[in-house]
Amino acid sequence: MTISSNNKLHLAGTPAELAALVRAVRVSSGMTQAEAAAFCGVSAPFLGGLEAGKPTAQLGLVLKVCRELGIRIVADLPEPDLDVALAPERKPRSGGKP
Repeated sequence: MTISSNNKLHLAGTPAELAALVRAVRVSSGMTQAEAAAFCGVSAPFLGGLEAGKPTAQLGLVLKVCRELGIRIVADLPEPDLDVALAPERKPRSGGKP
């Protein structure tokens, strides 16, 4: 299956708004939730929850679904000249996973 891309930008500031975008892309591609879940490498219940606007959906999997469906996540930073490369890297917690 091929997911086509367009150049329209849509604001997704809430789980419900992102859910609507994911659902719209999936439906426009002609896939069922089960087909899209398999295509994206996630479970059908996960995709169903994402499309329902579940606020606690795992971020890594949300980004994976978006990437596989051709949805690009773009950050509109409050400071246009902000150099994100200057942000310090997060140090691992002691006793936690590396």
